[in-house]
Amino acid sequence: MRWVRIGIVGAFLLAAGSAGLAGFLASPDPDPGAPASAPPDLSATAEIRRSFMEPGIVAIAVTNHGDAPVRVLGVELVTDSFAPLGEQEFDAEVPPSVNPRDLMTAYGSAQCPDGAASTAAPATAVLRVETEDGAAHVVTAALPHPNGTLDRLVKEACAAQVIAAAAAIELGPMAQAENGTLTADLTLRSLTGAELAVTDVRGSVLFALTAGGREPAPDGGAVVAIGFEAVRCDGHAIGDVKQPFGFTAWIAIDGAEPVATPIPVPDEQRDDLWAMLDAACGNLD
Repeated sequence: MRWVRIGIVGAFLLAAGSAGLAGFLASPDPDPGAPASAPPDLSATAEIRRSFMEPGIVAIAVTNHGDAPVRVLGVELVTDSFAPLGEQEFDAEVPPSVNPRDLMTAYGSAQCPDGAASTAAPATAVLRVETEDGAAHVVTAALPHPNGTLDRLVKEACAAQVIAAAAAIELGPMAQAENGTLTADLTLRSLTGAELAVTDVRGSVLFALTAGGREPAPDGGAVVAIGFEAVRCDGHAIGDVKQPFGFTAWIAIDGAEPVATPIPVPDEQRDDLWAMLDAACGNLD
């Protein structure tokens, strides 16, 4: 009987081993060398979303043309028009849709081979992404060219460089008029001896600006009286405003085409403007 039991156990183990081997041969493990999923079908554009933008930021709008969501882990804006900043990390899911997902991406200092007339060179958005199967891909999405958005950013940045090299700009103390509005002198000091002139000014959502007469300065600079008036009191405008002091002056250098440049507003003048708005709107508190 002992030998019979040993024979039965041996036969059982042999059968089990054969079944396991057959199962292994029938269902092998996935080949680790098998190709990963195909890169996702993504496109990108550069956009300015005015309500949410900060200086030095552009929205890289990514559209997923596939049928499964894609996770974006990194974005790099590559172009000769801006100094490289390298990849910027993200953790954003882009679902299949005709509607893009905005990825707010920083860009470097502008390169200005033609001064204020510089335009944007071709650009690509390099996207490091992960698909549903966990596979990693790098997708290089060419941005449309010519590109109105990047042209605008380049022109604004290059104009600022041109003005910074030619003029020092200072907004003086505020003075209150009888009607409650404010005035201040905008002083342009020429750094190169070039003749400077303010041809126009623009306010923000909350404040309107007007330019008075120009008083020339001996060094080619100028002093221009700027008027400030509160124009919005509704809570929506005041609560949602992103750049209440985003004022602009157009400055001509030696009679050339005027260049738009921001007007710097010191903290003391900002306090005066808030006080004027508070008084004009019937005490906002």
